Amino acid sequence: MKRNIDEAIRALTEKPIFSVTYERFFIMDRIKSDYTGLPQPLKFSRILTTLLSEVSTPIKEYDLIAGRALDRELSPEEDIRFREFLRHPDYPQRRVIFGSGHSSYDWDMLVSLGLDGLRERALARMSGEDDPEKRIFLSAIVEIYSAISLYIQRYEEKARKMGLFDLADALSDASHSAPKTFRGALQLVFIVALINCAYLTPNPTLTLGRLDVILYPLYKKGIESGELSEEMAGRLITDYYCKHNLMMGRGEHQLGTPENSTGFDRIFNFDAPQYLMIGGSDRHGNPSSNELSLLFARCIVKGFKNPVVVVRYTDSMNEHFPELFKVLSEKATESASLMFYNDRNLKLCFNRMGIPYDECDYILFGCNWPSPGTNGSWMLGGPSSLAFDVDSSLTDEEKAYLRRPFMRTRSEHSWPQDFCEILESLAEDEKAGASVSIEDFYREMFYRISEFTERKLEYLEKELLARQRHSSSLLTFTDCFLDESLENAACHAARAKYHFEVHPFQMFATVTDCFTVIDKIVFKDKKASLADFCSAIKNNFEGHDCLLALIRGTDKFGSDSELSNYHAKRISDGFALITYEKSKPYFERLGLFLEPSLQSDTWHIKYGSSYGATPDGRLAKMPYSQNSRPSNGSSKNGITALLSSMLVHSPDSYMSGALNLDIQKNLYTGEEGVARFSQILSNYFNCGGLHAQVSAISKEELIEAQKNPQLHRDILVRVTGYSGIFVDMCRSLQNDIIARTE
Repeated sequence: MKRNIDEAIRALTEKPIFSVTYERFFIMDRIKSDYTGLPQPLKFSRILTTLLSEVSTPIKEYDLIAGRALDRELSPEEDIRFREFLRHPDYPQRRVIFGSGHSSYDWDMLVSLGLDGLRERALARMSGEDDPEKRIFLSAIVEIYSAISLYIQRYEEKARKMGLFDLADALSDASHSAPKTFRGALQLVFIVALINCAYLTPNPTLTLGRLDVILYPLYKKGIESGELSEEMAGRLITDYYCKHNLMMGRGEHQLGTPENSTGFDRIFNFDAPQYLMIGGSDRHGNPSSNELSLLFARCIVKGFKNPVVVVRYTDSMNEHFPELFKVLSEKATESASLMFYNDRNLKLCFNRMGIPYDECDYILFGCNWPSPGTNGSWMLGGPSSLAFDVDSSLTDEEKAYLRRPFMRTRSEHSWPQDFCEILESLAEDEKAGASVSIEDFYREMFYRISEFTERKLEYLEKELLARQRHSSSLLTFTDCFLDESLENAACHAARAKYHFEVHPFQMFATVTDCFTVIDKIVFKDKKASLADFCSAIKNNFEGHDCLLALIRGTDKFGSDSELSNYHAKRISDGFALITYEKSKPYFERLGLFLEPSLQSDTWHIKYGSSYGATPDGRLAKMPYSQNSRPSNGSSKNGITALLSSMLVHSPDSYMSGALNLDIQKNLYTGEEGVARFSQILSNYFNCGGLHAQVSAISKEELIEAQKNPQLHRDILVRVTGYSGIFVDMCRSLQNDIIARTE
């Protein structure tokens, strides 16, 4: 497999930044204005059929899994044409091919029925349907299944001509009825993923599902019959991993610029993660890990960005399947692209919202966000035209509001700004002689959270109702592989059983530290007034050295101190309670709810760079805290204290909240070191910890990589729900990651 792995590593580290998936561009540019007058579902199916009939089917002699999308840099003349294409009003991604990103498919249905079975099901559903919109919707899906089947057959013909008969047989197995072999099934799920990620959706961020569970019967059958060996299955999985990395670009999508990143216009999948889930429990609560889970874990390649392996940690997994957890711990200490989520926590959260336990077979998508399986549709990730262009009752003002990132948080600079506004208001009350306490801060903060949460739900209800008026008028690629879309003959974004939006308490540790510092210095120790704090943050702490020293001497979140843990828990429980209570009526009426989250992605850098100082001692324009982790430099008592602090969050409170766990690899090397890290990690999850993703790299190595990037292109670090090559990131993100290691 060395050639396969080396090719994938070169693609990740050496591919020209401005590469373009050029065949997609040339074909789409030629047919962009074709099929005018047809309903969107038929326009989509015709365009996709043309595209898949014309793109190349490249195969290398060492391929075990077929499927590649060609890319290269454009000539100056081609680049001018490319830019004109992106601006053209008929650009397909603007009006015909709506994104299927941040989603998952019913992979079990695809593998169990195959393309022929899905086609027969859609035809049967169409035969009993009188609604013309639904018939069009289903006929377009039938055409798409045929196009995919013919695309795979073209690969098969190419493989046979090259004498790669085993590969050709696997492609044949994938192209028609339900795959009969492990290799055929793995080939099928990759081709479907490739089509979406390379040709259809900018920023696809596709969840690949629980392949260790879905493919296990075929794996076991092949092993028992002697047609498949464990060694061959491992090689197939490794090449499957390789192929996901070949279709990526360079750079980082959240803070990258057109000058230093490929961008989603050029290569749709350039920095998008694909999530592969292993482990977890079944609908009855029994652990699902098996020998195939172990094999998927063993095949993780250290330098790969994709797939991001999401481990659904079940209670005492370290004891019930020690070999699996040992391998996962080893991979984590190598900075491999994987993360852990506590299976029990997420099921408790969905159940608290009102979803029955037997429907809590969740998936992870996007940047660490959960969905209640394929029954759930992400609201702000759905095709906007359903709400905005089709018989919408939304006003222009409402449309603009829904499209603003303001929906992430109440104020322009996130919740730390709200805290500072409360501080200024209460300082005026204090100055006027009123008695002020930390309770006044909580009362006002929770009022603001409550008001914002209700307003967000009101607007999401407006959008959902608008979507549902013509739910069969728009088709996405995702709809072709979801049971509910086929059954309802309607777009999943409108007719899913559950509709949800992520509701993050961004910059959690920054706000917690503000509460802790004010309570300690003003109300408990009485060493400063609220007015003193207002003056200090207005002047960015210049001339306030004594106050700044008091602030920096106060234990912050992550130190596992009694006071910081008290405030962290109170804020955490309060925000979660408001989210669940406000969501309940919408959930009962529409299946609509907000997911409480501690997620910020890289907004902590963006928001922080344009805001002044805050009471926790953070200076103006510096980053806030990221996701659920403590502020940089606050975890001074070691990894155990940090993880203990994270346990203030009740297990049934938060559905997401990335914990970037930066460790010194030299402390966890060798068998004893890995065992020690494994014990720390398992203790954290067994006690109710939600999430962890590990970067095992030192501050010194990162600084050296900044100075000599060409010598350190192999350094991979965790960002939020994805991994990044450190030297391809912008300087502000690199600096923030370095600060995390302190």
